[in-house]
Amino acid sequence: MNGQARSQRRLLVGIVTVTLGAVAAGCAPDLKDLRLEGIEQFRNRQYVESMATLQEVLARAPSDAQANYYMGLDYRALAARKFRENDVTSAHRELDTAILYFTQAVKSWPNYIEAVASKNEALEARGKHGEALALAEYVAENNRGDVAEHFIYLGNEYRERGDYDNALRTYKIALATDPNSSRAYAAMAKLYQRVGDRVLARDAYRRAWELNGAEPGVAGELEQLEMGSDIYPAAHQPRP
Repeated sequence: MNGQARSQRRLLVGIVTVTLGAVAAGCAPDLKDLRLEGIEQFRNRQYVESMATLQEVLARAPSDAQANYYMGLDYRALAARKFRENDVTSAHRELDTAILYFTQAVKSWPNYIEAVASKNEALEARGKHGEALALAEYVAENNRGDVAEHFIYLGNEYRERGDYDNALRTYKIALATDPNSSRAYAAMAKLYQRVGDRVLARDAYRRAWELNGAEPGVAGELEQLEMGSDIYPAAHQPRP
């Protein structure tokens, strides 16, 4: 090896040594920054790029709830693309992988309602309706975070399955834990609408509106139900 080659080799070794030292000293990308980058890539529909970034997060922190959740969303988005291409087998495979990531997210953070909802949607898409309902029931009964939120979600699951008695029971549990939950009253109002009881639906929507005038969907539904009534909230006076 000539002198120039030895010098180049020493330079390369020096660069590698400095780089490794910098990483060891904490100059590697921050996990929070990487996670945010992966989330932003997902929101920009750069699903493959997002998966690569989030894999780097999970390589260093396998139980990171948000990284697992967004990895699941990436795979679910890929599944949707496969369904559009009529590649059902591949779509199911992507959904199964998404479910694994959602499961880890919920395991790391049991009160992660978005991850629970996404896992349930993936299970429903795979035709695993019983597992989806069982998950909603388990989370509602065992979590100690925003208990009302989880019972509202469970009530919605019952309602969409036509199990109206259990839906109503579950919404009442939600209200027992949080009497001022506008979301619980709004969900209950939708149930009453579903069974054709306009009076109880109106009363529940009105209570949701009193608690939170910005509760999504409440104002419009309340206005429709109160047409012809002598009692109108100020924000819902009929137009001339």
